[in-house]
Amino acid sequence: MEVLDTSIANVALPYIAGNLSSSLDEAVWVLTSYLVANAVVLPVSGWISGRMGRKRFYLLSIILFTISSFFCGIAPSLPILIAFRVMQGIGGGGLQPTTQAILADLFPKEKIASAFTLYSVVIVLAPTLGPVLGGWLSDNWGWRWIFFLNIPCGILAYFLNRALQPETPRTHTKDTPIDYAGLIGIALGLGCLEYVLDRGERADWFASPAITTAAIVSCVALIYLVYYELRRAQFPVLQLRLLTNRNFALANGMIFFTYFARYASTALLPEFTHAMLGYTATESGLVLSPGSFVLLLFLPLTTWLMKRVDHRALIASGLIVTTFAFYRLSSLSLDVDYSTIVKLRILESSGVALFLTPISVLAFSQLKSGKNDAAASLYGLFRNLGSAIGISVVNTMLVRGVQVHRTYLVQNLSSSSAALSDAVQEKSTSLRIAGNSASDAATRALAWLHEEINRQANMLCYVDCFRLLMGISLALIPVALFFAVRKQAAPLAK
Repeated sequence: MEVLDTSIANVALPYIAGNLSSSLDEAVWVLTSYLVANAVVLPVSGWISGRMGRKRFYLLSIILFTISSFFCGIAPSLPILIAFRVMQGIGGGGLQPTTQAILADLFPKEKIASAFTLYSVVIVLAPTLGPVLGGWLSDNWGWRWIFFLNIPCGILAYFLNRALQPETPRTHTKDTPIDYAGLIGIALGLGCLEYVLDRGERADWFASPAITTAAIVSCVALIYLVYYELRRAQFPVLQLRLLTNRNFALANGMIFFTYFARYASTALLPEFTHAMLGYTATESGLVLSPGSFVLLLFLPLTTWLMKRVDHRALIASGLIVTTFAFYRLSSLSLDVDYSTIVKLRILESSGVALFLTPISVLAFSQLKSGKNDAAASLYGLFRNLGSAIGISVVNTMLVRGVQVHRTYLVQNLSSSSAALSDAVQEKSTSLRIAGNSASDAATRALAWLHEEINRQANMLCYVDCFRLLMGISLALIPVALFFAVRKQAAPLAK
């Protein structure tokens, strides 16, 4: 439910704006406020777990997430809704990494792959189902039900975790000094960064004083945070030294870029089918659904393969499959049909299923006992940053690249081209037959040509985006070979 809430409100924004008498641009803060709060809490959740105990922190996060979901649902105005979305993001930010730390600690080595497989299903499936479920609830029940939906799940999760989850010893005592500098650095650095990524394109990036100021604050805060946590903090809130472990560092880098590509493609395909092919919002959302369910089916197969195949080979194989899927997506045209797009999404999802669980298992495979809470916080941070930056980059490429491609296309159009003249003449003739005067038909034919150039320019932008994702997947393939994998001991002779 926490991951679902990062995307479930997207399609409900027009309903929220209309019902609460606000503009659509103001309503976007319903999304931004949640993501900013989430980004700030996520990396410090391991530190908080160490101070108050993992179980207590997890239950508190569930309570805060559930109660704030209720108040979001009954919010009478947009400012109140945004305030409770911040609270919801704070509660939700502690759930993702703490869940992963629980799995890493509680399951024995032979079952850890199965545990992470189930976790991966949740993380990948929820963002895909979010827009579809949010649209259906908004159309049939009202936008408030996208928040009320969390309440029964939260109540059930609270009582089950209270009964079944064991408590872990605290790693910090009341006398342990609090790393205030680290907490402030994370709040400013990651909070401002998430704001820049989420609002940058809408505000024209650095043409906006607010975006420029936030970017500068984020840069300074993050540089100071890294320096302070590595050099001066006695009990750092963000344990960056965990990145000296080769497997953990490689896994964080790979999860950053794989989620960059995955979430970017998840944003691109619905936009492409809706804007370029004329699909409805529901049809565009359904383009993603088959791939997600295939992922659901393939992940258990990956668990079975992990017992028999080198993890590095699985990661490399999955990246090869996604690279090929992005290559095929980069060759799409405006004549592509629904089934082709769905098949390519299924192919991409199959590749993701092969590498997602092995990366997670290798990330925690060589860490010392008691480090899983802090490691899960860092791992979740890299995953979420990759997702946010990936979406931001491709959205910017789509907006900024159109003018470049349009200029290129116009420069390569020749007035002496017979094919161009024939196309315009044919369009003009069809308009005259439809009842337009000769002058109107000529004007509308030129307008048609202008629109067609814009469509082709937009299409080339999508091609550029998929080529970028293909390049990222291709570059990650050799990186998989650098993971250290423990060899199983040979069986003793009878």
